[in-house]
Amino acid sequence: MVLIFCLLTNLVLHAESFQVFEENGKVGIKNQDGIVVLPASFEALGWSDGSFSVVGNATGYRQNNRWGILNLKKEFITKAEYETLVYGGGDYVVAKKKINAAQQKTGCLNLRGEIQIPFLYDHIQLHGLRAIVINLSNGRYRYGLADLHNKLIIPANYARIVPLGTLRYAVQNETGKIALFTEEGRAITTFYIDSISSFQNDKAVFFVNTNKGVLDREGNILAEARYQDIRFIDEQISVLPHNQWIVLNAANKTQQTIGAEDIKLAAGQSIYQYSGYFGLMDTTWRVTTPAQYQHLAPLQNELYLAKKDNKTGIISSNNQPVIPLRYDSVVVDYPFVRTLAHSGWALTDVHQSFTSFKSYTQIDDLQHELFPVKSNLHWGALTTRGDEVIHCVYDSLLEISATQLVVKFKNQFGIISPREDWIIAPQKYPLKLVNDSCYLQLEPANQFLKSVDGTVIYFTNNEISLSQNYFTEYLPDGTIKILDYKGRLLSRKEPPQVDKIEAVYEESEGMRGIKRDGKFGFIDVRGMLRIANRYDGIGKFSEGLAAIKLIGLWGFINTKDQIKINPNYNAVEHFQNGLCVVTRNSKTGVIDMQGKFVLNLAYDSIQRESDRFRLYKNGLAGLADKNGKILIEPRFTRLEILPNGLVKATHAEKTGVISMEGLSVIPIIYDSLLYAQSNNQYLALQKAQWQKLK
Repeated sequence: MVLIFCLLTNLVLHAESFQVFEENGKVGIKNQDGIVVLPASFEALGWSDGSFSVVGNATGYRQNNRWGILNLKKEFITKAEYETLVYGGGDYVVAKKKINAAQQKTGCLNLRGEIQIPFLYDHIQLHGLRAIVINLSNGRYRYGLADLHNKLIIPANYARIVPLGTLRYAVQNETGKIALFTEEGRAITTFYIDSISSFQNDKAVFFVNTNKGVLDREGNILAEARYQDIRFIDEQISVLPHNQWIVLNAANKTQQTIGAEDIKLAAGQSIYQYSGYFGLMDTTWRVTTPAQYQHLAPLQNELYLAKKDNKTGIISSNNQPVIPLRYDSVVVDYPFVRTLAHSGWALTDVHQSFTSFKSYTQIDDLQHELFPVKSNLHWGALTTRGDEVIHCVYDSLLEISATQLVVKFKNQFGIISPREDWIIAPQKYPLKLVNDSCYLQLEPANQFLKSVDGTVIYFTNNEISLSQNYFTEYLPDGTIKILDYKGRLLSRKEPPQVDKIEAVYEESEGMRGIKRDGKFGFIDVRGMLRIANRYDGIGKFSEGLAAIKLIGLWGFINTKDQIKINPNYNAVEHFQNGLCVVTRNSKTGVIDMQGKFVLNLAYDSIQRESDRFRLYKNGLAGLADKNGKILIEPRFTRLEILPNGLVKATHAEKTGVISMEGLSVIPIIYDSLLYAQSNNQYLALQKAQWQKLK
């Protein structure tokens, strides 16, 4: 075999000495010295797949749109009678010729023009000294294997044949199962394999029901098909078993074990991952849909978005197709479904009770019972029954309400009804919907509030915000005006009358913070100065106290400007339920309204939650209750409060469950842990480790 390989390599390398040249619309060949070997008198030279090589002093040529073989001595080895001519390696080419006016067949020639395999097949694939021969029968391709002397080794009645290297072939039957065959056509395994890799060092990975195993070129099983993954390092085989999930009850008793790489809990059936594929389990952890999908995501009403063989659709919880898995993409806005096929996007629903009449370049999200759609660079809209009520003639749909649409049409702006009647004819300025009776016209200098008959109701160059029954105008001096949609003034709020005011802050407990002359103080709701601007910084009032900053430190005052807690802290939050988180010298604690410590300044940070404090110290987490009582000292990497009131705790990358008092419920020995609330069970993960096979 080594000698044959060297000879074939030399034959092909000889082609590097030649190049094709063109002259007067014809091509010829020159050698490396630029000497013409074949004159420019051919339509093409080389092979019909566009490649060029000179092999064994021969190459292909095209005359009168047909192909033949000639040598560099200008001798025609065959006539130009073939539809295609492709070099197949070694001394062989695959040719296709017309058998009659309606039929073409494929055969194999050697470079001397001798027929090696007669023209009996629809396709031929050469692999070394073997040819995979293919015929189309009853709409299906049938594969067989022949040698290059036309001896049929494997009959041409199989669904597929794939070379695996080392003179072995994967032969697939009509059920989709694969057996391993030798180059002599002998089956050395039964048809039980789902797929198989090429051989490396006489070993191949094979799949059975998504599990991986290893066999040698004689068909001997070196590793049973029960592993998540397999890898070869030199001559050593390493295997990765499947992860194990242990189902535990509330008393930490094992109920069952599940083999899966991952589990995603859901209200109905849970999605599990096995060997890279996804399936479904019910609440008793029984597999209801075997892992067979590349992607699986829950929808409503026990439906699932599914992807298989790179095609997407929707299945039910009992694994029945609801939307066939034949689309390139599926987008669900329940109950509506947008499907992408080669023809474009179409609209239907999960019941397929309707389908849009045609396909579109783009279908956007539902807005007020309309789906914006794009076709031929223009936009329109579909109803929720797939009818194109807004024809695709607009530059864009800018805004949609229940009764009106702002459109851009031939680079102008207008408003139409859902029946496509013009409410506002196209004009040059952008428009914004307000309500059924009026709209905004946005010009560079002003905003015009107009009625649908074109009457100007109001105009301004100030900022405005729209509400259902009124709009608000914000004047530069701080004045706030509220007007109805007939332009009538409903209320006017003047800015606080404080001299040289620099900033006014949000009101809290009847007090507003202000900044004047670089210092901070407070005014009341009438704008009267209540606390002089003498502080370096302030917070909002909460539970009668506000944070103030003096000489770089924070404390608290009451509404009478009396200091209740001395400025001693680098940072403070606001009071809530009588407690406040404070920080000094990079340490954090919690004080009460008298300034006494409920939690000492001993923590790196403290996060307030609704009914507890989360404590962090030296990179570890703990918990305290809402009154500051320590529940769990900071000794865990992560803490998660479960719905049953217990705590999922992680430390050193291992996870378990503890009580709020820190007592062990599930030992912290697992790689991950899930809580199934519906049956009060825990799923504890033990990750598999790589193992070397003996």
